[in-house]
Amino acid sequence: MPKPYRLLAALCLAGAALPAAAQAPAAASLTPGTKVYDQAGEEVGQIVKVTGDKVAVAIDGSGLVVAKDAFLATDKGPALKAPKAKILAVLKEAEADAAAVDGALKPGAEVRSADGAAVLGKVTAMAPQGAVLATKDGNITMPRAAFFLSKQGLAVKVTEDQFVAGVKAARAKKQGG
Repeated sequence: MPKPYRLLAALCLAGAALPAAAQAPAAASLTPGTKVYDQAGEEVGQIVKVTGDKVAVAIDGSGLVVAKDAFLATDKGPALKAPKAKILAVLKEAEADAAAVDGALKPGAEVRSADGAAVLGKVTAMAPQGAVLATKDGNITMPRAAFFLSKQGLAVKVTEDQFVAGVKAARAKKQGG
């Protein structure tokens, strides 16, 4: 699992030791504009968007997207199940990881599968939608969010089999079949 996702998963699980009295907030309390607190009641940010089970929270000029079950109900309002320091540390590390990916995501860079075992292609160009990869089956554009840095270098968040299946599906859709 890519590092930012491990960190977000840890953040979401950090509340496991909280008292049973801390209930998940009602979905109605998770609305844009609502202040968000940490598990100790310190304000950390504000909800900016809710889509399905995901909640986007603006925190110190950054953003964090978490599942609705990452919140608990408090007297002040919805709170993330972690201390503010941990939340800010997760954001800082995610931003550093994103900056490292941005530095590596350039023409000529090899792109590997999530496990690092297979080279899926090479970046040939950057586009508004993401990076254009030259693969054995032709060029394909991958969104910027699909990339991360593994121990082997630049990688995408899918296995080789998932990548091949996705390329085939995209080609079939493009050809109308």
